[in-house]
Amino acid sequence: MELQGQVAVVTGGSRGIGQGIALALAEAGADLVVNYRKDERKAEETVTRIKGMGRKAIAVQGDVSNFEAAREVMRQAFHVFGRIDTLVNSAGIASRGYFVEKTDVEEWTRVLAINLNSAFFCSKCVLEYMHRNPKGNILNISSIGASILQAGHSPYAVSKAGLEALTKVLAKEEGPRGIRVNAIAPGITKTDMGDRLMKAMGEESVIARLKCIPLGRIAYPEDLGRLAVFLVSEKASYITGKIIYMDGGML
Repeated sequence: MELQGQVAVVTGGSRGIGQGIALALAEAGADLVVNYRKDERKAEETVTRIKGMGRKAIAVQGDVSNFEAAREVMRQAFHVFGRIDTLVNSAGIASRGYFVEKTDVEEWTRVLAINLNSAFFCSKCVLEYMHRNPKGNILNISSIGASILQAGHSPYAVSKAGLEALTKVLAKEEGPRGIRVNAIAPGITKTDMGDRLMKAMGEESVIARLKCIPLGRIAYPEDLGRLAVFLVSEKASYITGKIIYMDGGML
């Protein structure tokens, strides 16, 4: 088990990509802090699955787009486990898809708060504890949307592009302290959010998108989970500041 004895905090870990990564980290030997915003039942289900693997796990509620809530999540994690080795910033939402002229200021603020501010807040707060170890990992979940920069998706695209910039800056700042910082940028992924996106796109658009993916399918949370385990393990000890595209070859 590559991560035996380590502790990981996964924001948005109760469902979707976050859940897939949390389960994969647990399977690799890590104990987990599953952060969630609203759905306590799903968070507890995830914790139960992790405990079923013989790992320790707790669910911690907190809207990490709020700085004080993010700080409290990290405080609780350290209080229970006495260390934090890995932070996965997975909390995120999609945008409604309007041109800038038609995008509400509230929508812009909401999307950037959850997709970008939360990662900054959690990273800032976790460093106090991570610096007590000789090394650590921060893994951000971006999107190929940060590279495609599709018209009508400015809040989402800008939030993810900002997240990738934060990844690279933080990698340079924290590398001397033994902390590696990377990001995974998936394409469409089989989650509740991904399902809603495909429904909004319509069948013809989804078929056209699949034809642009050389591997011929969308991603699954477990795909990201396996990559996450590699990136935070010693097998990737010389990898930092990188954006890893997980899009089936689309880009």
